Amino acid sequence: MIFFSCLNLSAQELVDLKWINTGSNMTVAILNVNRDLLSKGDTIAVFYNLPDDRKRCGGFVVWNDDRVALTIWGDDNTTSEKDGFYNEEEFSPLYHIKNGLIKTSLNPKFLAGGSYFRHNGISVIENLY
Repeated sequence: MIFFSCLNLSAQELVDLKWINTGSNMTVAILNVNRDLLSKGDTIAVFYNLPDDRKRCGGFVVWNDDRVALTIWGDDNTTSEKDGFYNEEEFSPLYHIKNGLIKTSLNPKFLAGGSYFRHNGISVIENLY
């Protein structure tokens, strides 16, 4: 697992991919990505907003040039700090990260479910472009 030191989503700064296992999550199946955008070994990540306009990683998966499952972590309501997505909070766009840097945002075409976090939910992305 690769960890980086910054929480800012600027394209010029390294991205922190540490996430917190909050005990609340959903699964997002990703069936296909635009191969002009991603290569095997690149990372697909989602970020949730913190109250101070920063973003924190809510989950990521390494693209293996085949179907993958992305686990997205929800907020732990037993803590006072926001440490994941709130129920019904949008988790789109997803981001393409290569060598620790954000390359671009990725737009999902959903086959099932949608772009809002649901505890124990399932969504299926037919294609990321």
